[in-house]
Amino acid sequence: MHLSVKKAVPPGRTEQSGRNRQADLIALIARGDTAGFREFHDATNGLLFGLLLRILGHTQTAEEVLSELYEEVRQKAARFGRQNERPLTWLIFMAHRRAIERLCSKLRNQSQKTSTINITEQRRLIREAMDSIPNLHQQMIEMAFFAGMTNLEIAKELGQTPERVEATLRHAMLRLFQLFSAMGFTAEPTAESESS
Repeated sequence: MHLSVKKAVPPGRTEQSGRNRQADLIALIARGDTAGFREFHDATNGLLFGLLLRILGHTQTAEEVLSELYEEVRQKAARFGRQNERPLTWLIFMAHRRAIERLCSKLRNQSQKTSTINITEQRRLIREAMDSIPNLHQQMIEMAFFAGMTNLEIAKELGQTPERVEATLRHAMLRLFQLFSAMGFTAEPTAESESS
């Protein structure tokens, strides 16, 4: 499901409206709204699955954790603090924590660097990673995964070609995963994740 864009607005406003829309959807989920949950899921599951697959390195496991994650979203939506946190940071934090818990359950005898990082530090690192990529990359991620816009809509909004948008998004996500990896958030890609 994609949000329609009837009139071009300044990029910063679009980015903010995307965040606001997702925060509104989280509020709807907290009230048990099925349509709101479906829209939120459709807008964000691609990004989260990519992150989980990078961490876990196995498609089926990533799918299982993703399903568990959205159940957690249902349960914790009422606790989301829209004044103090971005929806993206909130989601990535929960996805990362669930993935690490799954890894730890299978690798009890191995040291997990991020399992000892406290919650505040994890959130700080996620925000730091997001803030370290170029503004345009942040903006495109927000527009694609949170405003639910297609590459064509983003291209029109930003005055670029759809091909350029696709390439930039791919580079932005790769860079974000590299930053997470450098922070100890992801496992080394396996043969399966590389071929997916």
